[in-house]
This record gives sequence, structure tokens and C-alpha cells, in this order.
Amino acid sequence: MPVVVGVIGLVVLLVLCLGGGAAGYYLLRRNGSAPSPSAAAAPASPLPSVAPPAPSRAPQDCLVGDWLETSYTSNVEFYDGTVQLTGKGVRFSYGADGVLRMVYNTTRKGTRSGDRYEVIHKGNVVMNYVADEKTINYSSPQTTGTTTLKINGSTNNSQKLTMSVNPDSYSCKGDELRLFGEDYAMEATRVLPPGQGV
Repeated sequence: MPVVVGVIGLVVLLVLCLGGGAAGYYLLRRNGSAPSPSAAAAPASPLPSVAPPAPSRAPQDCLVGDWLETSYTSNVEFYDGTVQLTGKGVRFSYGADGVLRMVYNTTRKGTRSGDRYEVIHKGNVVMNYVADEKTINYSSPQTTGTTTLKINGSTNNSQKLTMSVNPDSYSCKGDELRLFGEDYAMEATRVLPPGQGV
């Protein structure tokens, strides 16, 4: 998984930097070029300790965490026309291990020509993901649960929950996330642990 490789690469880079500093100090001492204290020299004043700068975060690091869908809009083809569906409520988590986990207990609703459409998703999805600063690519979805279509309150069809692996475009800033594609847009807010946040 590229995300894990990226994390491992970062750890190796940090180890190399720390190791390089230690090796440099050892060579300085071994070559005798380190200044030796003399009786006449004044003791050096201690330098103030300065915290090292925080490692810079890649834009995709913003994805990692737990999210709650606050709005969803999509255009869906049904039989003889397109219906705009809206909804909210999916819980999902982008893991630092490159795994996306989703919990569906949601209803998407829309109307067309006086008919009421409801698409009810219940179940769970687990899939792999890889992201750069603009796009999220998915693979290997595993799903459990069902999708049910109701028209005017009557069940029209029900089938196994399935998931597309089409890439998402995204923007993420702080605790706000937006995912979008050709025929849908979704917004989510970060779910913070108890005691954190505003």
C-alpha cells in the first residue's frame, strides 16, 4: 500500500538524519578537530533549547481520521429519467494504514414528476485507498449489507450493497472535507474524540 510505504519512507528518512548527525559527531571527535577546553577559556554559556520544527504535513494527511457526512447530492438514473437524491449521515474513517471504513445507515431521497424516490443503504464497506493532494483512488472493496429502492413508499427493488471504485476529487482543510465527482458532491465534518474541538 503506497500510504504505508510513504510512512515507512518518512521513518527511514528520520533515522538516517539522526544517524548522520551522530556519525558526524563521532568523526569530529576522532579526527581531533573538536575544540578542547583550556583553563583560560571562559565556560561557554548554554544555548537556549529550541524545539525542532514540526514535520510538514502532506495535504492528504488531512484525510486521516473519523468523519460524518453532513450533506450529499447526486444525480441517479432510474428507469426513464434522472433523479437528484440528497441525504446525509454516513460515518467513515480514512486510516493512516491506507484503509477506508464506512458505516451506512442512510436514506437518499428525491422526487421526479410527482414520484418520491428513496434509496436506503444499510451496511459496511472496507476498501483500500491512496491519495495525493487532489485525488483519492480506491481498490479492493469489501461490502456487507443491502441497498433498497422505494418509490412512493413501496419497495421496488433490493440488492446487495455494492461500492464503486471510481476516484474522488477532494478538498480538505482542518475539520472540513469535500468529496466530489461528475454527478455528485458530499461534505463531511471531522468527528473529534470527547473533550477535543471547539
